[in-house]
Order: sequence, then C-alpha cells, then structure tokens
Amino acid sequence: MRCSRRRGFLDRENIGLGKGMRKQVVGGCVLAVVAALAGTWFVSTRAPERSPGDLHIALVGASIGQDWNLAGWPARVRTTGISAESFAVWQFDKTAAIDELLLRPKRPFKLTRTYLKSLFAPAPPKADVVILKECSSYFPGKGAAQRAAFETWQQTLSAAGTKVVLATVVPVTATRARADAGKQEALTAFNDWVREYAAQKDLPVLDLDAALRSGAPGSNLKDEFTSGDGSHLNAAAYAVLDRTLLDTVCAHKADAACARVAQNR
Repeated sequence: MRCSRRRGFLDRENIGLGKGMRKQVVGGCVLAVVAALAGTWFVSTRAPERSPGDLHIALVGASIGQDWNLAGWPARVRTTGISAESFAVWQFDKTAAIDELLLRPKRPFKLTRTYLKSLFAPAPPKADVVILKECSSYFPGKGAAQRAAFETWQQTLSAAGTKVVLATVVPVTATRARADAGKQEALTAFNDWVREYAAQKDLPVLDLDAALRSGAPGSNLKDEFTSGDGSHLNAAAYAVLDRTLLDTVCAHKADAACARVAQNR
C-alpha cells in the first residue's frame, strides 16, 4: 500500500472506492507511518524543561484524583516549584500505571486516537513523587493480595529512585457502611496496615482517612464531606485535602516556598 497521494489516487472513478473505504485506506496509511516512527513499543520524547529543585507529584488513583483537580492544586495553596497530576486508574491493580510513569518522558506505544494526539503535546513530566492511593470501592477484597500488591508497587518505584507516599483510603459514611457489609471494617484494616508498613519503610503517609473521618480511627466519613453517595467527595472535602497534601509534602520537603505558605495561613 502506498501512502503518497498521486494525481487521481483514491479518486472514486479511478479505483471504485466509496468515501468510507477511502477513509479506511488513508487511516491505515497514517497508522502504518506512526507505527514505523514509533519503533517497537515506545516513542522517545524530550522532557519539558524544569527549574532545579522543582518537584512533580503524581497521584495514582481513580475518582479522588480526577475530581480533586490536582493540576490546579499548587495555585490553590499558593505554592511554587511544585506541580501535580492525577494518573487515573479505574481498577485496584496499578501495575501498568506505575510502569508507564517510570517510562517517562517516553510514552508507551498504543494504537489509539489518544496516543496519536499525545504525539503533538509536550512530553509527560517525570514524577519525582508518586502517591499510591486506593478507592473504597475495592473493599472488602482479598486483603493479603492487596497488601502484597502495594508492597510490590512501592518497591518498584523506590528501586527506580522515585519517592513514594502511601495514602490511606477515604472511609465511607455510616449510612454507606450499613448498606455495604464489611466495607468500612476492611478499609480500616487496610489503613492500619498502610500506616504500619509506611513506618517500617520510613515512608510518608498522606492520611486521607484521618483528615476526613468523624472521630477516632475506624470511624466513618463525615456526612458533610460526601457528594451524596456516602463514598465520593465534595468540594468541602477537597479543600481539606488541599491542606493535607501540602502539609504532607512540606513535612518532607522543607523549603522557602513551604515556609511562605505556612506564614500566609
């Protein structure tokens, strides 16, 4: 198949192809060229320039990261030298996402429209800090397997020189807990393990549970923080988490920017 257009090439009267078929042929040519340029699996791209000392944070999670609008978080807390993003993964297993983050500024080759568009965008920034976060939707689950997976992801990231922050799971409201038997108890047990494991490995914890629960450890999400379903969060909750994230980052990155933010509170 030839992808160059000669005079009359792909004209209906010359080769008898309808409009739909011509689009398929042209599309196939484009994809073939992209695949050839991409090499085997990955495309090398130049990383965006960053100032010395800049820090990029990636939260690997699902709805909480998407609705939080982490890209706008630095402006909301009035800090500089830090950028953030949500890397949405809509399943418990975060293996593929972690592998993709560690490839940066390269991109994994995918024969999709989204991938083709990404070739015209700046290269994704390398994550200096990765926050591992799970959703209450995955509880109760296979507790031992879930903990083992978390350990593997942390070890993979740490071995690559990436700083890891472990996040606790946001609890559910009392009403939601009554509707989903065992959910609150399972995620409370997981949160306890996250704190213990982080202490063993000397890792920081983004304690979403402590920031949003109604009382002592094991208590439920405050009703004032739910969007209505007893699990997903509202704007008031994300305002609290803005400060929680900043406190966590600044506790492990003491610098002038964090000091200025603290003084302006």
